[in-house]
Amino acid sequence: MALVEGSSLIALVLLAVPLKYAADWPVGVKIIGPIHGALFIWATIALVVTLSRGQLSPLRSLGVFLASLIPFGGLWSHRMMRRQLDKAPATAV
Repeated sequence: MALVEGSSLIALVLLAVPLKYAADWPVGVKIIGPIHGALFIWATIALVVTLSRGQLSPLRSLGVFLASLIPFGGLWSHRMMRRQLDKAPATAV
């Protein structure tokens, strides 16, 4: 989820906003903005659920949340979470 939300922020900041101001084309922001907003809310809810289940420490949760506020931060938190999952013992489903 962090990867998807982070990618939407990158698309908004590096694609839609420059097109809005450089090319006078605000349609990108009108489309990507609400999509990013919905993904941000969804990712935040998923983070709270993960925290409440004890699957992530409060400090790591804070780090993931703060990373979601900056471009490319979602990529960092995705990599951090992937490393943590790879180190965790496998559990039966």
